[in-house]
Amino acid sequence: MNGIDKQDLDQLITHTYAEIKTAITSHSEKSLLMYSQALSTLLELRRQLTENPPTA
Repeated sequence: MNGIDKQDLDQLITHTYAEIKTAITSHSEKSLLMYSQALSTLLELRRQLTENPPTA
């Protein structure tokens, strides 16, 4: 998976997690669902990057 920067991905994961916390605080069910799905997808991508690091 060349072209995906792990640091950028980690920052996006952190931001998405913060959005989930905001959605919980504001009781926004739609936002909570959307960001939860996004976080699951981002974490799966991160897992794949960890298991199959890009080759130089």
